[in-house]
Amino acid sequence: MKTLIVPMAAMAETAGSFSRARLLANALLKEGMKVGICCAKDINYSKIEGTVEYPLSVPMPLGLPGNIAKHTFPIAQKLGITAKKNVNSFEEVLHLTGNTDYKYLNKSVKEIRTAIKEFRPDIVYSEFNISAVVAARLEGKRLFISASVPTLPEYGRDPKYATGLNRLLAQNGLEPVESCMDVFEWADKKFVPSIYELEPMEDSKVVYCGSLKNIKEDADKKRDKILVYMGNGTISMKKVLKEIPEAFKDKRYEIYIAGQGLKEAEYDNIHTAPWFDFNELLPESALYINHGGQNSIIDGLIHKTPLLVCPGRVFERKYNAASIVKTGAGISIDQYDFTADKIKEAAEKIFENESYKTQADFLGKRLRQLGGVANIVREIKG
Repeated sequence: MKTLIVPMAAMAETAGSFSRARLLANALLKEGMKVGICCAKDINYSKIEGTVEYPLSVPMPLGLPGNIAKHTFPIAQKLGITAKKNVNSFEEVLHLTGNTDYKYLNKSVKEIRTAIKEFRPDIVYSEFNISAVVAARLEGKRLFISASVPTLPEYGRDPKYATGLNRLLAQNGLEPVESCMDVFEWADKKFVPSIYELEPMEDSKVVYCGSLKNIKEDADKKRDKILVYMGNGTISMKKVLKEIPEAFKDKRYEIYIAGQGLKEAEYDNIHTAPWFDFNELLPESALYINHGGQNSIIDGLIHKTPLLVCPGRVFERKYNAASIVKTGAGISIDQYDFTADKIKEAAEKIFENESYKTQADFLGKRLRQLGGVANIVREIKG
């Protein structure tokens, strides 16, 4: 049995897609299966030992020429311009990252089709990669995908972004779509790395996996830490480093702040680094302050840690934050309330009310019980 995995490519940091691709690839390899990976060597890439690797181009933001995008995008990120952009749907994400630009679609679909012809997989697995969906359809391969409520067509669509895709579909004899999101409905199976309580879907193709990480329930430990990770989002690292130390200046907790570009440093009760071992810190954390990315939400819950979420301007993170509030596992604050006073107020509310930890514990159990990546492997094995 052979599986070709194709994670979404982007110039920006979008670690979730590639990290899930890695977990799936390693699980399949452990079962003795052959795994190919068609991936771009973007900022999220790292080699997965044991896989057969095929090249995939990196899309340029907004479909800009490469020499322009490579210079302007890092500057825009550094100046915080990208953080000020409202992102209303996954379709808009695909547009902004250049994944639905006609020239990129045409090139990347050809690259993936070449990988399919050379590797000859039984299944193509798309980790939110739209080009892989089209390539699998054209090559007549079974298609499995990762899915989530915020990426459903009914959650958010904008037909104006489908022009390039429809041009490509017409050239290849495929039916046009109203929205780019509609092609994900071509999948034979949809795997949701979450639970129904957080992402309810009524679809016979859906398989809930819970957390893809194989994490056992943590032993009870003293929770004297607070972990902070705001990712590549609305809240700048400058803002984080200003407000978080002020919010917790009473030093009751050791504060760990992770983020791209941070140096390893310690002062007072503050610890900073580009990355920490979250699986080590979260079982000892009384609170996880994050941007609402799916991986962050799941990581917090599987370690029974209440969440303080500031989703900013990104649709998916807003949905995740709302789910956390609805299920009672944490609190969400607006980006304009990311101030020391508001953060401290929300944190104290969580510390004083045991129900937040109780709900995080309940959801974490559900996430650990659903089988994780083993569910995907079982379906692939048939």
